[in-house]
Amino acid sequence: MNDLLTIISNEKRSLLRGFLVVFILVLPFTFIPAIFGQRVPLETFSQLIPQKALVAALIAAGIIVLLLLNNYEKLLQKKRLYDFPAFASLQFSGAVEDYNAIVKEISTYLFGKVGNYYFRVNIINPKQQHVQIELSPLIYIGQNQELMDRLMQELHLKENLYLSRVISLPEAQLQQSDAIKDELLKLSDELSEMGVTPMTVDKNKR
Repeated sequence: MNDLLTIISNEKRSLLRGFLVVFILVLPFTFIPAIFGQRVPLETFSQLIPQKALVAALIAAGIIVLLLLNNYEKLLQKKRLYDFPAFASLQFSGAVEDYNAIVKEISTYLFGKVGNYYFRVNIINPKQQHVQIELSPLIYIGQNQELMDRLMQELHLKENLYLSRVISLPEAQLQQSDAIKDELLKLSDELSEMGVTPMTVDKNKR
């Protein structure tokens, strides 16, 4: 429940903005039955506005609550998985991003250093039987397109929001404390062999 209250507290502006957007989109449709069904005279049209506005507000509130609960459910799933030994043994710091975007999933992730690089470790879809885990090294590439191409071709990194390697592990394997750490060490060694520059990180600002 504290997590849900935290989301609401941090997402007040986003919740209000989302409510207003849905309200504005829904309101015109509430007049369709009156206009085409009962052929309401234009002079009584204005009298329907309070009633229709209330209907639109209730629909908008319902949609926002459903989005909020869906977000909350995903956060609980992630918290459960982050307690598994494969994640806990990393001793990474937890962090949250994507606040002020309640219609999207609020992303909780882990952040820490393995080998010569800092990594961002994120669970993509916590509801799948095989958990997809995004391993994102914090590296400096600049405008070096050749290096980018090599990283994607030779190390099989994919460019989404972050340059990452995605691995898929069953929950049973997450009981092994070195399951993810070994993957991070392997990726760190591969990056070092290619001479990729680690990004300078201020841990106090994470």
